[in-house]
Amino acid sequence: MRAAAVPRTEITIGRGTVAVRQDELDRLLRALGELIHPGAESIKDEIGALRVAGVRIHLLPSRSEVEALRAAILAAEPISRSPGSSLARLKLLLADL
Repeated sequence: MRAAAVPRTEITIGRGTVAVRQDELDRLLRALGELIHPGAESIKDEIGALRVAGVRIHLLPSRSEVEALRAAILAAEPISRSPGSSLARLKLLLADL
């Protein structure tokens, strides 16, 4: 018997999309909430609103929001479990911005 699929939310930035598990998204939002950074609150609110709406999260982040996302990913996953983890792939998408 196959295990049930873990629910994921797709986050699109530019032309790239990453499917993020709910627990990873929770950690990312929590890390954004704890940051003292100019773009953290606005990108956290945007991700939270789109998540509640149940649509794909398509982001067009400002420079400060990109910096906040990078910092939050490091806080949410300080040691990348693997280069293939969702947050590691999201970090790679942000590297191109």
